[in-house]
Amino acid sequence: MPTDIGFHRARRASGTSRVRYRPTGCCASRAIAYAMFALASTLAGCGSVAEQPELTPDRYAPPAVDREWQPPRTSVIGGYGPSPQSFEVETAPAASVQQNGPYDMPALIDLALTNNPDTRRIWEAARVAAANYGISKAPFYPVISAEASGGYSRTLFELPTNTAVLRQWQITPMAVLTYTLLDFGRRSASAEAARQQLAAANFGFNRALQDVVFNVQRGFYALAAAKASVIAAERNFDLAKTDDEAVAQRVNLGLATEPALLLSRQGVAQSEYDLANARLMVREAQANLAVAAGVAANDALDVESLDQQSVPRTLGSEVDALIDSAVRLRPDLAAQAATVRATEASVARAKAEFMPTVGVDGYYGNQSWGYTVDSPFTQSSSQPQYGALLTLKWDIFTGFSRLNTVRQAEAQQAEAGAALRSSEVSAIADVWRAYYEFQASQKKYDYAQALLAASQEAYAANLDTYRQGLVTIVDLLTAERDLAGARYTMIQSTADLLTSSAAVAYAVGAVEMPTRP
Repeated sequence: MPTDIGFHRARRASGTSRVRYRPTGCCASRAIAYAMFALASTLAGCGSVAEQPELTPDRYAPPAVDREWQPPRTSVIGGYGPSPQSFEVETAPAASVQQNGPYDMPALIDLALTNNPDTRRIWEAARVAAANYGISKAPFYPVISAEASGGYSRTLFELPTNTAVLRQWQITPMAVLTYTLLDFGRRSASAEAARQQLAAANFGFNRALQDVVFNVQRGFYALAAAKASVIAAERNFDLAKTDDEAVAQRVNLGLATEPALLLSRQGVAQSEYDLANARLMVREAQANLAVAAGVAANDALDVESLDQQSVPRTLGSEVDALIDSAVRLRPDLAAQAATVRATEASVARAKAEFMPTVGVDGYYGNQSWGYTVDSPFTQSSSQPQYGALLTLKWDIFTGFSRLNTVRQAEAQQAEAGAALRSSEVSAIADVWRAYYEFQASQKKYDYAQALLAASQEAYAANLDTYRQGLVTIVDLLTAERDLAGARYTMIQSTADLLTSSAAVAYAVGAVEMPTRP
């Protein structure tokens, strides 16, 4: 019998039956053997008892706090919605976490998946759901318990001539076995609801991993851009000093006035201010990245420079194809679909309550007792006792509670279906926005490249002509300001293009995860 989460045991659906055995002494071993036989019968056809969710529920949860949960390949029919192929995402080669020097993207993602407390919280929630799934399987098994009652009593009887004293002792050890045979689908519906709730928790965990990866990517590019801005600010500061030196030379030669020198000094001061602000932005970006990675901000994470990142030129798919992929790939949509199926099982469970329960109660045991009435009359006995009963229980009227329970379950099912449709609409909008943001970012990136090249040429020409006295200081400072702005625009457009590319993958649900051994 298949043992993965995609299947559950096929059982006869009908009411509740209980079998009780009350053995003692040598009869206890016989009853326990009966119980073991009943237990083995429930597992008939199973490939491995140890793989059942009631014994090892953690097998059905995500394997680790930093690893995605993979839906079973055999769970398409009656499973979780999309086909197995729709859950396959491209993975990047795993990289070892660097202890020294700047982090590259794979190493930083690996660090974040291991340390982020949000992923651990949701992972533990998935393990709770896995344990609940194991609990839901318990009614399919017999319940075996042992109990014993015994003691001594002294009773007085008034007789015509005297008072008799009855001294009695007894002991009744027993083993009790309760086993449900028929419940008209109650157990299977409860187990299916728990299975789908576990699937929803697992898919939610996968989306949480994608949240962490995307936040790390966004923080990584923001920090790389902030570092590049510091370099740009330093270059702009050097430009301002170059301009100031050129103005000072012309003032010394009597070719420029003091106001021109003051204007150049103003440019130097502004560039110093911009440099200090750029360095502050690095610290803020480091704090944001630390939060995304789940580490302390005073660790001062460092990342590779922005020019080491490969800039994407195309998405490889049109927006409609990406939307179709999002509907298939997004773990949060799969979680919503599993929730809908869980509510469907809850409706079936509520309707099953209208049916009776049929059971068998039986016991087998031994009662040992003895008594003494005054002296010397004494008697004792040890006799087996057993019995069997066929039981039928049917709640005819329960104050309309079952009817309203069905209504409640059906309303919850409709609510879950509406939530799924709402999530699909939001997912489509996410992909739509991310796609056109990427398209715009790509155009802005091309514009920024052209702007930077033109600004560099314009500044070089203005500096040369200023030294020859052909342009004013205002022209030179304007060219310097334009070049500084072009550098910042180039940095921001690069970061925006990289971030928008990651946003498309996140919106589609195809975030690249590190490969795990």
